[in-house]
Amino acid sequence: MVASPYSARTPEAYLQTRVDYKTEAYARKGDRYRWSYLCVASVAAVAAAAVPVLINVKDVPSIIPTLLSLLVTVLVTLEGVFHLREHWKNYDLMKSFLRQEACLFQANAGPYRRKSSDEAFVLLVERVEDAIAKERAQTIEMRTSRANDDPGKEKSETPDHAGPAAEPKEGPAR
Repeated sequence: MVASPYSARTPEAYLQTRVDYKTEAYARKGDRYRWSYLCVASVAAVAAAAVPVLINVKDVPSIIPTLLSLLVTVLVTLEGVFHLREHWKNYDLMKSFLRQEACLFQANAGPYRRKSSDEAFVLLVERVEDAIAKERAQTIEMRTSRANDDPGKEKSETPDHAGPAAEPKEGPAR
């Protein structure tokens, strides 16, 4: 995917060249990871369920359940390495966050209420760029961390950029 040249000169240009572009990109990535995760998880579940059945069926060579067990192990390990579910959730949350920010900005609602048009635009850019930067950092962290670094530690179900509640209500002081 070629990066879109984007402009922050006007709200309309920014919404079209950055927010809409990133929203569509996150939607595509989220769909790709969603389908990958669902395929991997479904095949692993069916294969795992078939193993005990096949072990108890006469005339089934023992290699068949063994290979299915190997397949389940490989699929579960690959999901742990590629974090398909986490990427899907993060991209879907970012897509929703960007859509919500655009709607709030265009309606002069939420954090954009009672702001001049210039202040609201600067706040939009700060919030969107901050969320994109956080998502990138999380993606890099996820891709570079070893699978199950700390098996006893639960990962957070919602990323830092889950939405306006996770974002500061006002832009950073300048």
